[in-house]
Amino acid sequence: MSSEMIESTEFLRCGRRLASFGGGSGVQRALLGRAPAYAPDRAFESLHVFLDLDVDMKKRSVSGVCETTVRARRSGVRRLDFDAVDLRVSSVEIDGRPARFRHKDGVLSVFMPRELSESAETRVGVRYRVTDPEAGLHFVREPEQMWSQSQPQDARRWFPCQDAPHAKVTSEIRARVPSGMRAVSNGVLAEHAAAGRREVWHWKMDRPHSIYLITLVVGRFSEIVEDWDGIPVVYYCEKGREDDARRGFAKTAKALKFFSEKTGVRYPYPRYAQVAVAEYPGGMEHTTCTTQTDACLIDRRAALDHDLDLLVAHELAHQWFGDLVTCQEWPHAWLNEGFATYFEVLFQEHDKGRDEADYELLVNARLYLDEDARRYKRPIVCRTYMDPWTIFDRHLYEKGAWVLHMLKRELGDELWWKAVGHYLRKHRDSSVQTQDLVRAIEEATGRNLQSFFDQWVYRAGHPVLRARLSYDAKTRKLSLWLMQTQPVDDARPAFRFALALRAVGRGWSKDLTAEVTEKEHRFSWTLPGEPLDVEVDPDFVLLKSLTLHKPGPMWERQLSGGSSAVVRALAAPQVARWGGERSIRLLADAASRERFWGAAVEMVRALATIPGETADAALDRLLKTARHPRVLRAVVSEVARRARPGAQTRLAPLARRHPALGVQAEALRGLAALGGREGAALAQKALKIPSYRDALASSAVSGLAASRDPQVLPRLKAAALAPSPYGARAAAWRALAEYAARDSSLVPWMCERVQDPDERLTLSAVAALGATEDERALPTLERLAKKAANPRVRVYAEEAAARVKADGKKAGL
Repeated sequence: MSSEMIESTEFLRCGRRLASFGGGSGVQRALLGRAPAYAPDRAFESLHVFLDLDVDMKKRSVSGVCETTVRARRSGVRRLDFDAVDLRVSSVEIDGRPARFRHKDGVLSVFMPRELSESAETRVGVRYRVTDPEAGLHFVREPEQMWSQSQPQDARRWFPCQDAPHAKVTSEIRARVPSGMRAVSNGVLAEHAAAGRREVWHWKMDRPHSIYLITLVVGRFSEIVEDWDGIPVVYYCEKGREDDARRGFAKTAKALKFFSEKTGVRYPYPRYAQVAVAEYPGGMEHTTCTTQTDACLIDRRAALDHDLDLLVAHELAHQWFGDLVTCQEWPHAWLNEGFATYFEVLFQEHDKGRDEADYELLVNARLYLDEDARRYKRPIVCRTYMDPWTIFDRHLYEKGAWVLHMLKRELGDELWWKAVGHYLRKHRDSSVQTQDLVRAIEEATGRNLQSFFDQWVYRAGHPVLRARLSYDAKTRKLSLWLMQTQPVDDARPAFRFALALRAVGRGWSKDLTAEVTEKEHRFSWTLPGEPLDVEVDPDFVLLKSLTLHKPGPMWERQLSGGSSAVVRALAAPQVARWGGERSIRLLADAASRERFWGAAVEMVRALATIPGETADAALDRLLKTARHPRVLRAVVSEVARRARPGAQTRLAPLARRHPALGVQAEALRGLAALGGREGAALAQKALKIPSYRDALASSAVSGLAASRDPQVLPRLKAAALAPSPYGARAAAWRALAEYAARDSSLVPWMCERVQDPDERLTLSAVAALGATEDERALPTLERLAKKAANPRVRVYAEEAAARVKADGKKAGL
């Protein structure tokens, strides 16, 4: 992906909240400084939901009946309360007879004609209509589509329900849609029939699943049916994109086999479908029928340096972790998202090898560490939040995955998979809290890991380490000084963990372990001889921030001969820190020889931090010799960033055309950023060229913005608005935040246009307003934070407002 494509991945990962705001105490208070949230009381439980709906695409509305079968959990139940927000309820029936109801403040109260006794069942039918809601259902104009997105609690915005993850039901949807359209939902297709100018699609799901996982998608889709071990594997896509769907979803069957075999729990449902739709913010693991962004429809050229295998694996993993076994309440949502994120890594290792998996872990660690340092710190299990969606963040996903990675190392492979299988079998079709996982591990392995969970899940933070290695040739002693520099006191004791080291000499290697229990330690070991290198955490199994000091020759050896690609990659910035021609030669040679693209990219970036003509020349050589598109893309980015004379000449051929879309897009961005007539002309032309995920248009906008030319501002404002494609519009909003400091009229202009029918663009615009740090944006941001119906918009606006209040400036100063 180009830099623009990388920046927009916040809408490609299972709905997680990824806006890159600044942090601080203001953001912490705004998003997490709330009263603890707990699951609601339940006088009754829902057993079955039947939605019998008419879909009017022109009026952007859905109408019909939601019939819920409920069972009383205790005697004396006289009122049934359902969540129902912005629904127009016209009538309610109980077991077919009219019933009294009250609909107020987002709650539909249904009054029973007589008390329900304990375990008594009844059917509640609600006739209602919903038109163009701000959340829950979304209508797309082009291509004409409709889709639902209920996580975490937006099901209430398109049908009345008990909108909490612990509420598990069987379900069915009968949808009447315009002729030629297909309605797709959970489970299996029970009926498809023509009814005049309408078509009826009736889907049934006979296994219990959480209400937020109920889905309805409508569009003119092609259906592609494959098979894995007797289970239909189905892809739905816009007509004419069938080859792109096969390309994007190609790893589905392989992942089904891997997850089924490794967990010991075969894929638990009768079919697995993926529906690619427009304007969808990532992916959503609706049971048996995942909804995916249409970015999964990957054309042949984009596939040269891009795939969404991680997203495909993530959503599939949710069918076990999130669907079959579901978090009981949102503070424990890491049991859904942490597992799915870690299973991305596990599948990556199975599919592409350890280097790919390790690099994904490195990326995940950096994302979490950045959020912990710049936004806020919180325990993974956290009850204080503005909205449940607030905590769908880097702590929940990436840190959650790392905790499971460390847990797997703690147990060993055999016991890890035994525990995972036991956890799934014991809790299948039910909901869980974190302690259920702790108990399942103990039952399966005999290991009581409560202290592990107390440290890594129920407590905020991670070890922040400073370390120094030294060797005494006379005594043959290797010494390690280690200090935890994060706050350590009675309330926040030092982290306890085993730190692995690997000493490598001429013809020998030795694995060592430092048992860390205190703030500061000094360890020593006798070695067979002088080590050529000592790797700290060589297998990359400890979540940490590490500042390591060791002799220069050891860093050189790690760069060129480290035991894994990620170990070699981590040596690159250390070598670059020395500066000078030797560092340049070492990094350039290592990048040229490196077999794994991710490590080579890290080496290129490190090389580019060294100033001077010698480093420029090394990058020029790599520009000619780099073969992997992702490595070449990194070189292009750095050549453009350094902006030395002649850079335009070197980048122009790549910006005009390259087989890999990501390389061309990055070269185009860089050339436009450097200024000049050719860059501006190519960027202007690229704004009108269709490409996968608008890569060329978005790179053109980003490059023009980076040129810092005041004359491009009118083009940026035009690019931020329709009919510009989504990618260009999102890039333009990011750019406008930077230009706002130079043009005092820009913030009011942005405030007037902040809301868009495409939620992703509203979120981009809100983030841009926050990035201006201009107090004139506050009324708009505070209005959205308070009144927006869409919870994602509210959370973005609350965080953006907190940033402005912390760092904002008075208009005109």
